[in-house]
Order: sequence, then C-alpha cells, then structure tokens
Amino acid sequence: MTDSHDPHVLDDGARVAVIGGGPTGSFFSIFALRMAKMLGRDLDITVFEPKDFTKDGPGGCNRCGGIISELLVQTLAVEGINLPDSVVRKGINSYRLHTENGSVSIATPALEKTIATVYRGGGPKGMMGEKLESFDRFLLSQAVEEGAVHNPIRIDSIACKDGKPVLYSKKNEVMTADLVVGAFGVNSTAGKIFHELGFGYQEPPTVTAAIAEIGMGEEKVAEFFGNSINLFLLRDKGIKFAAMIPKGSYVTLCILGKKLDGEVVRNFLAKPLVKSVLPEEGTYSVQCSCLPKMNVGAPKVPFTDRIVMGGDAGSTRLFKDGLGAAYLMGKAIAKTAVFEGVGKGHFQKGYYPVYQSIIHDNLFGQMLYLVIDQYRSFKVLTRAMLRTVELEQGRPNDANKILSSILWDMFTGNERYKNVFMKTMRPKMHINMWEGLFKSLFRGGSP
Repeated sequence: MTDSHDPHVLDDGARVAVIGGGPTGSFFSIFALRMAKMLGRDLDITVFEPKDFTKDGPGGCNRCGGIISELLVQTLAVEGINLPDSVVRKGINSYRLHTENGSVSIATPALEKTIATVYRGGGPKGMMGEKLESFDRFLLSQAVEEGAVHNPIRIDSIACKDGKPVLYSKKNEVMTADLVVGAFGVNSTAGKIFHELGFGYQEPPTVTAAIAEIGMGEEKVAEFFGNSINLFLLRDKGIKFAAMIPKGSYVTLCILGKKLDGEVVRNFLAKPLVKSVLPEEGTYSVQCSCLPKMNVGAPKVPFTDRIVMGGDAGSTRLFKDGLGAAYLMGKAIAKTAVFEGVGKGHFQKGYYPVYQSIIHDNLFGQMLYLVIDQYRSFKVLTRAMLRTVELEQGRPNDANKILSSILWDMFTGNERYKNVFMKTMRPKMHINMWEGLFKSLFRGGSP
C-alpha cells in the first residue's frame, strides 16, 4: 500500500467523478466504495450519466446486443451482485450457424458455458410494460445502494486547476475531483473532452455496426428461435457476421461489417436465407434500428495523474463480452485507486497490466476472425466446417468437439481469444477438418 503522505492517495472524503453510468462506471463505483470501507474510508463518488435507463425506446437505449456469459453471472453472484429474473431475458444454450452452403446447430459445450440475453438500456418502445429491468439501470442502482450519487447532468468540459480536474456542465463549475474515471461509450461525445486535456489520450478506433429490434410477439420468438441465437456467416463483403438474439417478445439483430448504412437492416432481412428463419412476412416488424460505433482498438495512453479511462473508452474485448471486460476494467481501476493511489505511476503499475492483457488477447481474436473470413469466403472451406461440426454434434459422448467449441467460444464471452486460438493448434482439430472436408466433397452440395 502507498505511503499515506503521497499526494495521490484517496484520503477519507476524497471526491471521485465517474463520467458514464454504464457497466464500467457502475462496477468501478461498487468496488471502489466497498474497498474504501475495508480501509475505514468514505469516498464521495458521483456518477454523471444523463441517459435515463428506466426509459424504453431511444431515451434509455445503450445500443448494444446484450449478451452476458453464465460465467460472468456466476462471478457477479460471488461478488454479491445477483441479477434478478427481470434483468435476464432469455437463457441461451445453443446457436444455429447459417451459411449459403447449409446450416448447423451447435449446443453449448458445457452448462457453465451457457449465455443469457439482457437489455442494456430500456429496450424497444413499450418494453417497460413487460416487467423488464434494464441491466444498466440495475447495475447503476447497485452503485447507488453502495453509496454513490447519480447526477443526470452531462459533463461537457474538464480543466485542471492546482493539479486537480475541475468538471463543468454548460459552463457552470460542477465539482473539483480527486479522481476522474472516464467510463463512457464510444458513441458518446465525452472522448473529445479527455483528448483536449492534452495528456495523450486518443479516442479508440471504431467500426460501425447495425442494431435493430424486431418485434414478433413472445409466441413467435419461442417458436422460431427458442433458446438459440441465429448466427449468419455470409459471402457478403459488406457483412462480417450477423446475429439474431431472442429476447422475450423481440429479437435483437446485430450486424457487423463495413460501410453499413440505413438500408442494411432492410436488405439483410430480405435475403432468402434470413427470411427462411423468420416467421411469415407481416407477423413481425422492425421497431427501431441504429448504426452505433464499436471499439476495435485501445488508446495507447489511458491515464494520467487523477484521470483514468476504462471500458469502451479504453480497453475492451473485440466484438464480444463487453460486459465481462467492463467488470475486469472497473474492478482493476477501483483496486488501484483505493489500495495504491491515483497518480500516473500507480495506474501504470496496478491498472495497465490488466488493460494490456485485453489488448494482447484481442490480437489472437483478430487472427481468428481472419480465419473465419476465409472459411465464409470459400465454398469448399465452408462445407468442410459445417460437415465437421455436424459430425462432432452427432457424437454426444465425444469429448473432442474441438471445432464446435471453437465456434461457440468465438461468439460468446466464455473464453479468452488466446485459449480459443490454442485449440486451433490441436492435431485432432485438423484431423477432424480433413475428415469433414472429404465427407463434404463426397456428399456433394450438402454440408
């Protein structure tokens, strides 16, 4: 623990400003308050979040697919954060992989690797009447119960005076903080504020995604989707992959690709392969859609004295498990700030290794997605992949369902990319692929 004479130690009554009330900001607040109490200190933590997560529709939306791993649910339970049934919309135990050369179902490799769906914000307009609880609202309420204060104003500038950050809203001084935690998303304008402070922070690189909420009623969702996510790997240069995620009366459509525009959702839903998994036309409708940004790279300079960035504003998992990354980042920042200090050197020693670990893991993710791109681009490879998975799924007592496990872990938050990549090095996996390749060739057009 740092010397109490260090000017960058959070003393009793220290004031902390959290910019962003999403998962990273809430996790930080919860753990920082708990850790400070362990040391007999009180922290004055204010979470600045103008969005109202109690509202459905655009007013409370957080523009996110909303998938949470069973591993994280269990981890949060151990931390004393128990997700109520009103937060978890649907338990997912399989997904259906669709390509232009066929489809195959992949069951969860193990019970502890199941996933669940949640609404990060308030969900589509009208959802609040369905006993829905927003995940972000629940988590922010947990932070408030721990002692944080939620202030719904927007911070639009920060200046440094006498070595401490001073926060402003509409040119009015709001507070002088001993620590500012940047926990906003990449769709926020807050990144510019921290860039202008001049300590080296650059907003992370992003890609555009498309998200839509498709309403079709609970019976139709259960009939056509059940407890499965439908994943599409199409030979479409504009679409990397797409997922349809069941959530009660709605299905959330997430599309990742290049140069996506306002027509991408309509064009995607018009594809024959996509229409084949949906109920008849006229029984469902797109309730809302947006084109949010997604973080695909972490800033090199995420902190300085009394300022630190986390979550989407800093380092997060590539294309998946943003909630898991928020938990890791929020807790790591809290641990460093409370037990070590809030100077640049403290964050470099205590927080940066965790921050870097996600960056390094994402490098393996990038390699894996390059391989997936090759498999979806070439018919013979697509067929071999489908046939291999089909063979693995048909062997219920076979513990070597390597490709099935790889594909499951690629699109869920249950495993680090490095561990998934290492599975691709197993000789058994390549033997299975060659077997799948030959059998797909002999079977002609079938997967």
